[in-house]
Amino acid sequence: MSYVILIPGILCAFAILRGGTRHAFLTVLIPVMVFLPGGYTLRLPHLPPVSFQDVALLALGVGMLLMDIGRWKFSRMDCWVFLFICTTAYSERLPWGTAGAFLTLITSILESWVPYMAGKLLVESPGMRLRTTERVTVMMVIASLLSIPQFFLRVNLYNRFWNHFFPSQWGGIAEQVRWGFGRVEGPYGMAESAGMVLTIGLLLALWLQRWRSPQPEATGYLNRLLRHPKLLVFILAITLWMSQSRGPWIGAIIALSIASIGRAGNPLQRAVLVLGIGLLVAVPLYHFSKEYANGPGAQSDGERQTAQYRSQMFDNYVPIAKQGGAWGWGNLFPRVGGQDSIDNEYLLVWLIQGYVGLAALILVIVDSTLSLVYSAIVAGSTPNRHLVFTLMGIILGITVCIATVALFSQANELWFLVLGWAQAIRPARIEPVQPERQPLREEQGTPMFLYT
Repeated sequence: MSYVILIPGILCAFAILRGGTRHAFLTVLIPVMVFLPGGYTLRLPHLPPVSFQDVALLALGVGMLLMDIGRWKFSRMDCWVFLFICTTAYSERLPWGTAGAFLTLITSILESWVPYMAGKLLVESPGMRLRTTERVTVMMVIASLLSIPQFFLRVNLYNRFWNHFFPSQWGGIAEQVRWGFGRVEGPYGMAESAGMVLTIGLLLALWLQRWRSPQPEATGYLNRLLRHPKLLVFILAITLWMSQSRGPWIGAIIALSIASIGRAGNPLQRAVLVLGIGLLVAVPLYHFSKEYANGPGAQSDGERQTAQYRSQMFDNYVPIAKQGGAWGWGNLFPRVGGQDSIDNEYLLVWLIQGYVGLAALILVIVDSTLSLVYSAIVAGSTPNRHLVFTLMGIILGITVCIATVALFSQANELWFLVLGWAQAIRPARIEPVQPERQPLREEQGTPMFLYT
């Protein structure tokens, strides 16, 4: 029954043949990425394990290479993303040999490079920006509505359904509970990953709420939902809160603060205000967290034990990361003191991919931020500037969040999609907020599923 994983790839290939890569991106990849679980895999002989998202990304990646690669514009970011992906594969050469490195490279290309390509080649195509934002927001809201019962029932309905197709996977994982309520995970693997994904959806929904013009004449279930943008924002916000994940909460606050700069009448003044408040809050909060982790009762308080775990994790693993040298240890890095979970993406990358991989990740973050700052300066209108700061907020919010959790599953794929999107925004390519509703392939008369 695990061969059901191949269905999204088949549907994506059919959608490409029927309406092109943009049609497949909207009608197949986004629903698969946002709505289907990423934790179930199919293992075929001589191939790495593949998920629902992997097979859809494979089909779309081939389609973009055949149809869209001619529009590719080289940028510095391409080098940093490519270097980061290469280090994920090269680091596995030591523990697993050349075959293991090659399999890891395939997975990294599918889950990082292809979403980056899609963001760079497709999202800013004429008429695609608004459609992409609408589709991501609505599909994430539908997934949230199916996920909210976990908060009260402490049962993940997604896992209960899909375990019937994958009885040997995920069945033994206990539901996460905090403060007496279930931590909402949805189809995103863990509550922390769900929090990061919902942060992305919340920021895009807020941009959509502010700038999308209502279309009372439009039909279809997606447009009926989009007529109530405040409701969409509320559902995403309440589901994010129900994830009970402090790292994503902090990342969401930072992301929302940065995004608010773009819609301000005086962006520079708002930026100074946001930075000032951030410093006033961050410095005392840092000292409080250190005292909280090591204060009285730390051994009996579960919350303090979590903070203490992270503090000890750095003491145990930073020396090991240094010993890994330029290319790291791969996934077989030495485990210390029973601390098998590395709840920090930067430390995890340092351990697995060495300081070269960590440097590549930092360059990705810094270069994308600088690129968006430039785009914000030259943006000619408030809607465009707000979108630029929204993407910046997503990137930097996730950047802060992954200091407390690893970046994986759909959160990784959506983050790289946003990174590619950020590279595609240029002054000459900025489009009106409300594009004319035309089929993507007028010559074939193919109507968009979104507007049917």
